[in-house]
Amino acid sequence: MSMSADTTLKKGLHKTHKFRLALLGHKAAETAGACLILMVQGQIAQATVGHLLIASETGLLTVVPLLGITLTRYARHFGNRWISALLVAVCTFFADALIHGSHYTGKYTEAALTAVAAFTLSVVVSYTPLGKRIDRFAESFHHR
Repeated sequence: MSMSADTTLKKGLHKTHKFRLALLGHKAAETAGACLILMVQGQIAQATVGHLLIASETGLLTVVPLLGITLTRYARHFGNRWISALLVAVCTFFADALIHGSHYTGKYTEAALTAVAAFTLSVVVSYTPLGKRIDRFAESFHHR
C-alpha cells in the first residue's frame, strides 16, 4: 500500500462523502417519521409493519434526488438550512404522492402535509448539535 493510500485510509471519508451518508440517513429518517405520523393520523400505536415499510420507502425515495444534487454544482445550496429544507420538502411531496394515496381529503393533501412536516423537521434538526455537524460537512461543497 502506498503512503498516500495509507494516509487517505487514516483520514477516512472526504467531507462530501460524509455529508452524502449523513444526508441519506438523516433526511430519510426525518421524512419517514413525518410520513408515518401523518399516515396513521397521529395514532402511533396503530402503526403496523406495513406502515413502517411504506414510510421507509417514502424516506428513501426522497433522498435519491437529493443525493443526485450532491453530484452537481448545486450541492453548495445544502449549506443553507432553509434551501436544504425546501429541497427536502419538494422531494418529500413527490415521493409521498408516488408511494401511496392520501389518508386525508384531497388527492395530494397527505403529500403536502408530509412535505411541510419534513421541512419543519429539517429546519429544527439543523439547529441541533447533529444538524450543525452535518452542516459542517456540507461546507465542503462551497470549495468546489
